[in-house]
Amino acid sequence: MFSEHPDFSIGNLLGGLFNLNTPFSSQPAQYPQQKVLKCDSCQTTFQQFVNRGKFGCAHCYEAFQDQLTPILKRLQNGNTVHTGKIPARIGGTLYLKREIAELRGRLQQAIADEEFELAADIRDQIRSLEKKVLSEGGES
Repeated sequence: MFSEHPDFSIGNLLGGLFNLNTPFSSQPAQYPQQKVLKCDSCQTTFQQFVNRGKFGCAHCYEAFQDQLTPILKRLQNGNTVHTGKIPARIGGTLYLKREIAELRGRLQQAIADEEFELAADIRDQIRSLEKKVLSEGGES
């Protein structure tokens, strides 16, 4: 199936996304000597991750966080936190609760910025959504 493009691999794809090598090329781009990024736990280097397309252990996520954040933002439309999927049958209430949590964060920021009119609007939105959650049988 992939015999038409023998140089195409997940490693090349990740390398292209991270700008570490040219697309569809097994030759990495030439960069000045830099400190090799390595996971302290499993000793996997960032270049090994790019070539293999997978981490050596769970600690690699933390070790390579600075390099991963920009690419995850591009791939996930700006999101870097996994929120999971919500089952359709109970989704309505969970979506409302998630929106309330988001609004509470915005409310705290508005208060910190001393934007009290905006804070009052957000507070009203939260109250409205909490009433809706209660009417749908959920807890706020």
